[in-house]
Amino acid sequence: MKQLAHLVLNRSWAVIILFALITVLLGFSASRTGTDNTTHALYPDHSVVAALQDEIAATFGQRDMLLVVTEGEIFTPAGLNALHDLTLALSRLEGTTNVTSVATARRMEDDDGFLVTGDQLDAQALAQGLDQEQADEIRHYLSTSPLYENVTLVSSDGRHATLIVELEDDIDASAFARSVDDTVRQLWDGPYALAGQAFTSMELQSIIKRDLPALGATAIVLILIFLALNFRSVQGTLLPFVQIITGVIWGMGLFQLLGHKLMALTVIGPIAVMAVGSSFALHLLGRYYFELARGANKQQAIRLMLMETGLGVMISGFAIAAAMSTFLLSDLAMVRGLGLISALGVLSALLASMLFLPALLNVLPVPRRVADPESPGLISSFLVWLGRTVVRRRRAILSVSTLLIVVAVIGVFRIVPNTSIIAFFPESGATRTSIGKVEQVMGGSAPITVEVEADITDPRVLQALERFQQQASALNVVGPGQSIANVLRALHLTLTGENSLPPTRQAVAQELLLYQSSGEISELQRFVTLDYSKALVRFTAKAMSTERAAQLQKELTVLARDTFGELATVQIAGQPLLEYEIEQAMRRDFLVSLTLAILLVIIIDSFVRSFRAAAVTVLVLLVTIALQYGILGWAGLPLNLATMLMGALAIGVGDYAIHLTVRYMEERRHGLEPEAAVQRALFTSGRQILFTALTLGAGFSALVFADFVPVKTLGSLMLLTVALVGVSTLTLLPAASLWLLRNPHSHVNRSPEVSTHA
Repeated sequence: MKQLAHLVLNRSWAVIILFALITVLLGFSASRTGTDNTTHALYPDHSVVAALQDEIAATFGQRDMLLVVTEGEIFTPAGLNALHDLTLALSRLEGTTNVTSVATARRMEDDDGFLVTGDQLDAQALAQGLDQEQADEIRHYLSTSPLYENVTLVSSDGRHATLIVELEDDIDASAFARSVDDTVRQLWDGPYALAGQAFTSMELQSIIKRDLPALGATAIVLILIFLALNFRSVQGTLLPFVQIITGVIWGMGLFQLLGHKLMALTVIGPIAVMAVGSSFALHLLGRYYFELARGANKQQAIRLMLMETGLGVMISGFAIAAAMSTFLLSDLAMVRGLGLISALGVLSALLASMLFLPALLNVLPVPRRVADPESPGLISSFLVWLGRTVVRRRRAILSVSTLLIVVAVIGVFRIVPNTSIIAFFPESGATRTSIGKVEQVMGGSAPITVEVEADITDPRVLQALERFQQQASALNVVGPGQSIANVLRALHLTLTGENSLPPTRQAVAQELLLYQSSGEISELQRFVTLDYSKALVRFTAKAMSTERAAQLQKELTVLARDTFGELATVQIAGQPLLEYEIEQAMRRDFLVSLTLAILLVIIIDSFVRSFRAAAVTVLVLLVTIALQYGILGWAGLPLNLATMLMGALAIGVGDYAIHLTVRYMEERRHGLEPEAAVQRALFTSGRQILFTALTLGAGFSALVFADFVPVKTLGSLMLLTVALVGVSTLTLLPAASLWLLRNPHSHVNRSPEVSTHA
């Protein structure tokens, strides 16, 4: 630290100029940071379900779908014409591969043993002008044909029509959804709703664009308010601001240079960097102003600031960055992005604190008025009382903490995980309202696909397929299903007048050949391979919790086994199952990141030259983690994408407790007895720890205003976490130190001279 102080004091202008140049360059890089708002970015890298879905997509030509529900009088000439025009406009959008609606629905007719197919709304009828009789005929066909009995192209009351828009792979799904939204708004004179992964991507992008600047600005304002309250000077308010903005710019600039993009969860990163960076400045500036108030000159104050308080800041910074970096081991790109941007930002803020901040202090004039942290006042009186109380009531503090941990552990077992994507959005918000409307009309919005490998021309397989489809649709949250059985039943009805499946292999083969001959090969390939070795059942399910998704996967697996037996091999995929995989990945991340964070923080904190001191500090943080997850369980809040990360975040952000440990060890090194050292440490460092907690809380409180529900929930819980860490640091940590850390050094100088430095 001596060499660092020497460098800063003798090369201040060189340090300032270098930091300014790098900040400008990385600021340009940060301004080019893009966003990845696709729902695919939320899924695990090594997803079994996603791999199966890709295989199904390649085999059957499955595409991502955007669902549109329009409201109005559909079965009228005007309504059908408007729906035809909208279908045509959507089919012409760049990125559209297919649009299914009443306008594209197929009709089957028997013409003396030949199968004739055509559109419900053919060009000739539209050119001549539809009348009400034709509209009623279309309505009758859709309501009686087995081909459409499980497809809600128009609701039974004739008030809602659905359009299923399939989009190309590897396009900007959110931009595509926005173009669909604009087209529907322009052409449809009435209410409408959207759902599907492309719609969710569009909404996630909107959230990122709203949340990042709004939350960042809110965090800055709140942090500045608490800095001003603490230091009561312009310099004390603005210098930390310069330092934390430098950390954010460097972090985001490096993040972009490494080829990464912002995702919905990564908005937490810059906020965390601001909050943590402000804590570095609080401790350093607090020591600087204290030394000035004690008569030290500017350079003496800077030197003592770096040599004494700088050690705790550096250890804390490395520990926080290490805790954040554990997220890089995640199987989720979004979590890795959060870990990278947070670790880079924290290290950048630490570097700015140890070099840029003292260099600025050295070239700036000393403030005319320096507030003495030990001057009489409410905070000083409170800290004196607190020190005495902790010494007298140490056993009571340890006993109450133990009781709270027991209650918290019970609460942990009450936690129910839920990483469903629908839960990312506010319950009464426009996104969930739109999806809810689509599900009300269509019976679901989340696709579930079941691949059946068997001899599809075998009537027994077809009967089992139809039976499976019907029974699966009866399960809770599962909507209607469609398969080759619907096509064959409609074919058989058209050709024979019998509403049943073809009874023999020969009949199945003949009817499928007729269907192909009518020019419907592409439609057939959506449900069966042309060698008839694989078939696909497509369901739409309602949005559900991941707990329900796990149950549904088991139910469908058991149903498939009971229905098909040895006739077929069945594989199941779909969005709800992918969301359950997210939960499983997050569970692994939770255990790995929390365990590694604890180990890394203990190792790094041990640089205070005492492993026991590091262990005692981390013990306080573990108590905090137990309490926060216990409260999560007792409050009935779900374990989601953000709250699973809360433990490692708490270990990192809460490591400012090391400052009190360092201060206590300094006083013991100068000869004070443990009880006196605890009181002195609380009195001299307590103010900065208190304001660190308040400033961190202020920074994280900005997350409460997020539209992304996991981030909003995390903001509320991090407020609680920061408060718990603050209370534990000022009570449990000193009490535990008097029990477990009475002699942190192997040799303590018993000199009667006591340091007057804080």
